[in-house]
Amino acid sequence: MSGFYRRKAGVCALLPFFCAAFWGGSAEAAYPERSIRLIVPFAAGSAADTLSRVVASALADELGQPLVVDNKAGAGGTIGTMDIARAKPDGYTLGIAAQGTFVNNQVLYRAPGYDSIKDFSFIGEIADVQNLLVVAEKSPYQDAPALLADIKAKPPETFRYSSSGVGTSHHIAGATVSQYLDKPLMHVPYTGAPQGLSAIISGDVDMGLYNLPVAIGLVKAGKLKALAVTGPKRSTLLPEVPTLQESGLKDYSVTLWWGLVGPAGLPADVSTRLYAALDKVMGQAALREKLIGQGFTLPDMPLPKPADFEALVRQDLAKWVPVLKELGTAAQ
Repeated sequence: MSGFYRRKAGVCALLPFFCAAFWGGSAEAAYPERSIRLIVPFAAGSAADTLSRVVASALADELGQPLVVDNKAGAGGTIGTMDIARAKPDGYTLGIAAQGTFVNNQVLYRAPGYDSIKDFSFIGEIADVQNLLVVAEKSPYQDAPALLADIKAKPPETFRYSSSGVGTSHHIAGATVSQYLDKPLMHVPYTGAPQGLSAIISGDVDMGLYNLPVAIGLVKAGKLKALAVTGPKRSTLLPEVPTLQESGLKDYSVTLWWGLVGPAGLPADVSTRLYAALDKVMGQAALREKLIGQGFTLPDMPLPKPADFEALVRQDLAKWVPVLKELGTAAQ
């Protein structure tokens, strides 16, 4: 064999290795190559939707591909959450996890359609928030103690509270008030937070306990009165509004978290890429200022690892499932 042919044969023999190295490196670097669908299992205009759109926009810039928000509300968030769980685990369908969908729905629905641990890949926690006890501007109640006293004094289910669906934090916050007062309230679920808030303004229901970011605008516009917050301390955005603990419900605390997940089985390189991108955008000063100004509480940086987010879900399942069963909320 001549030297030319020996050299050619050597190049041909090595070519597969060069090709493998080249394409292997390109495949990892290429994700994402197209737009990503982000399923938000709550209505447009909800706090989850507001949060998701801010984070999605920043992630799109970081990943170099659009994140298309797909609101799939209904059945307390189970419909959209099932879609996340059933999606192809390729990184092109992601979703928003919430305490209501991942924890509360495991009690409130006989068959929610997904396992909160086994059916998902955890990427990172995004934010948490407390709720705001609100009544219509024309309501006779000027503070929470007066409202709570009347709830306790009047017949069961005299007072109606709205929510954006069974299993949402709005529902659980109201059910927990009912438990503390030992007096049933009438729960009136709507298809989303905007509809439930509108029902308070119109007088169709008496009150609601909604995520602070979605309710604060209506409070500042004078359409709703804020009587109390549901967390362990007052909000810096409404420092004059007391907590329900201060208003007479000792140790009362109901908050809500959200995070980014994908279906179970996401490739390790995709999960790593998504976590790194989320960690970077959640550390941006402008994004943090915007979300905190809207009423969200953000995780400390660097962002807790995916395993920490999964541990949070497991912890809340252990904490809240017994509480929800004690509340006696019937499975749907």
